[in-house]
Amino acid sequence: MTGINVNLFFGGPDSQDFVEDYEIYVPFKALQSLGCKVDAISPSKKEGESCVTAIYDGEGTSKVSSEKRSHNFVLTAKWNDICVDNYDYVVVPGGRSPELLVMNDKAVALVKEFEEKNKVIAGIGQGIWLLAAAGVLKDKKCASSYTMKAIVKVAGGESEEFTECVTHGKLVTAIGWSALPTFISQLSDILGLSVVF
Repeated sequence: MTGINVNLFFGGPDSQDFVEDYEIYVPFKALQSLGCKVDAISPSKKEGESCVTAIYDGEGTSKVSSEKRSHNFVLTAKWNDICVDNYDYVVVPGGRSPELLVMNDKAVALVKEFEEKNKVIAGIGQGIWLLAAAGVLKDKKCASSYTMKAIVKVAGGESEEFTECVTHGKLVTAIGWSALPTFISQLSDILGLSVVF
């Protein structure tokens, strides 16, 4: 399959609303390497501006992780120029930004439009917050970490707490950055993408 586009959707209303570093960089580069045209947007920034990413590390045996500033990630498209008809799927990475995007009506509406047009929707880690706000988890199986289990249930989804990545129809969800190999594999499968050497 050629000509596949992905809209990697992230960011928040403030420059310090971090997106998870691995969850944006790894899928972005992996999908480019498969020949996809990849765009990254934020409702509060313009094409060419950057969003700050963060690395979340567990501290010892604590369930609480620390947030460390990481790279700047350059946006590739203007929010107002996005037309869902020009994209095959949307990926919502995690970090702190999805917790704020749920309060942005345009962000929620954009994800809803992907569902209404029967397109593939994917969420990683905390990105599931935005999928829940858009109502796309209802009656769907969803990979969720312990901390996201309640969000999935409140949104009407079925939490698959001990599964790294779950595909249910056109919904692909992953527990976080540790599940990225499985996530990229399942996302590639649903789109009919493959690597040939």
